[in-house]
Amino acid sequence: MPLPFCVCEVCRAARKAGGKNLRRRASLLINDEMLIDLGPDIVSAAFTYDIPLAHVRFCLQTHPHEDHFDPELIISRHAEYGTRLASPLTLAGSRQTLEALDNLIQKRCAYGSLFSTSTQQALDLEIKEVTPYERYTIGPYNITGYPANHATEYAALLYSIAYEDHAIFYGTDTAPLFDAVWQDLIAKGLRYDLFILDHTYGQGYPSTDHLATEDFIQHVDLINKHQLLKEDGRIYATHLSHEGIQEHEALQQFANRHGYHIAYDGLVIGL
Repeated sequence: MPLPFCVCEVCRAARKAGGKNLRRRASLLINDEMLIDLGPDIVSAAFTYDIPLAHVRFCLQTHPHEDHFDPELIISRHAEYGTRLASPLTLAGSRQTLEALDNLIQKRCAYGSLFSTSTQQALDLEIKEVTPYERYTIGPYNITGYPANHATEYAALLYSIAYEDHAIFYGTDTAPLFDAVWQDLIAKGLRYDLFILDHTYGQGYPSTDHLATEDFIQHVDLINKHQLLKEDGRIYATHLSHEGIQEHEALQQFANRHGYHIAYDGLVIGL
């Protein structure tokens, strides 16, 4: 937000205020080496905030929707682009998501299937299929994927990422979390430094394919009730749209009253 062709009150206010109100498509970089979602705004964000991506070694893909995946970023790893790669890349996601990514890439180029050994060698790429609720080791990280209440035809995933004594839950895109997800999070007993959740819609909107304010606040209450956060842990809202969302500072003041924070482009959190 603001949307390019929209002149609603929220978009006009965002353009006027600028700063934290100007939002690219959502993504997360961990330790400069693990990326969640190869989205179409990754390159411009990296340029703006002077964040090098050449040494990213792992990518967790939530789902294949165009606001979360740009096939060009994988295709450009090929030597035909004059690319010299610093690191191999592990691309992880559900089987359905990986198949959708493969279809997108094959429509754009003739390098072959991501599932073929020759294509993986040409792109210095490893494919990692993630089954929900199972724990995987990817590099130094322990990863668990959880089914999102969104894009179920692609088996979209939310991710729990543990590294040393730190843990992050990344939950976008999703409508209210499934009961089975809550039950597994509670049963595993992992306490998080950061719990990041979708907050696409604001007050007065229903949580249809994404979370809206009322359900987001209920999720905050459940996270605290089940002690899923460390004592100094924080909850962040991300993936905000123009539908019912306030100007950033006003929204942050509202969030403060309900125990969470509002993410913004370029946000850096040290753990």
